[in-house]
Amino acid sequence: MRLTIAILLQIILYSAKAQIVPDIVEITLPKPASLNSVVDIPNPSLSVIPSGIYQPQQSVHQRNLAIIENDMKEYAERKDHQRRMMEEIDRQFSATITYTLGNHRKPGVERFQQAYEYIRSMLADQAPVDFLRAIYAVESAFDQSLTWDGFETMFNNSLRHIELLLENEGKVKNDNLTKIMTIYRYMSDTSKIYMPETEGEVITKPMLYDFEDYAGENDPSKIFVSKLLRTGSGQCMSLPMLFFLYSQAIGAEAHLAFAPQHSYIKFKDNFGNWNNIELTGRIFTTDDFLWQSNFLKAEQVRSGIYLRPLSHKETLAYMLTTLGLTYIKTFGVDDRALEISNTALKYFPNSLTGHMIQVGYYKALWSHVESQYQKSQKTQEQFQADKKAGYVWDQRIGSVDHIKKNLGWSKMPDAAYEAWLEGVNELANQRQHQVRKRELEQQIR
Repeated sequence: MRLTIAILLQIILYSAKAQIVPDIVEITLPKPASLNSVVDIPNPSLSVIPSGIYQPQQSVHQRNLAIIENDMKEYAERKDHQRRMMEEIDRQFSATITYTLGNHRKPGVERFQQAYEYIRSMLADQAPVDFLRAIYAVESAFDQSLTWDGFETMFNNSLRHIELLLENEGKVKNDNLTKIMTIYRYMSDTSKIYMPETEGEVITKPMLYDFEDYAGENDPSKIFVSKLLRTGSGQCMSLPMLFFLYSQAIGAEAHLAFAPQHSYIKFKDNFGNWNNIELTGRIFTTDDFLWQSNFLKAEQVRSGIYLRPLSHKETLAYMLTTLGLTYIKTFGVDDRALEISNTALKYFPNSLTGHMIQVGYYKALWSHVESQYQKSQKTQEQFQADKKAGYVWDQRIGSVDHIKKNLGWSKMPDAAYEAWLEGVNELANQRQHQVRKRELEQQIR
């Protein structure tokens, strides 16, 4: 009897287990939307429920859904955690990327900074305009041996010769053309001048063009007025600038102007016609001569970068860009160079040199940003998603597009410029110059 009861109990237990854990062949997962309806269903246990009644088959199905949902929730949390970690890594990385070049701190930069602040104050009408002191500020920033007393003495000594030429020949000082022609004569011809201070005569020689390193690539002082005063030779930046300084000192009206890789003097004769002085060849010309060079384009003239007389503010801005170029040649491009060009462009929007400094700055800045990414081994996707890097790229491309499309600039080959210089020197002995010179001299007799 006991044996029979034991066998019956085993049969009952076996049947109960068969009901609790049925053979589930396949579970169809609900869509994510339907998972939201089972979020609050408790997780059932495989053991007997507290009432002693065995768990029905539906509870097992709900349990599997809850397990799946819980796994998906944990997966989403892990992904969110990974995302936050990557964002933090990107944030920390981005914090180490610099999107500026900074400022050089080498000895001597303070002199350039002081020169910049001085000229900027003139442009902003915070200081009296003094072109001679502005040029001294630019050149002494680089040449620390240049003193104001020494520079002023050299200038005043040569200026005295021009004043005496006017007095000795009995010229009318208030005649602008007379003043222009007298400055030209002093710079371009041999002159014999009586000096009342010494009761003797001095002979001055013409100022010549220095073909060696005429762009000042190896020695920035090659383009300086102080070098021209010291040696008697200069180039197409220093010669017209000195002429302009003389004109300001004696009250004559003359203007600086630009052509491709060149600067010269523009002035009006007594009939109101514009004339040019090419001090590189010591000749009088008109704009037609510059058009014949074949490197002048109509869009360049329309944009205002060439053949246009500069105002006084634009001349100061031009001095500022010369300071910027000298700074870059001395220390390299940085944020200070960009600031100098930005200030110059504020007062001289069509300054080709000012825009060129910006082109060089954004080219260097892009290389700087790109180099940082390469060293960090960041992905190309991360690089492309960097908005600050994208801004630098846009500025780099935009600055080049501006000088080409809006200003009409195109590079004049050095060989072509040198050939043009030779042509200017040949023209000095030709009839065109002699005829124009005679016409101007006739106006002041």
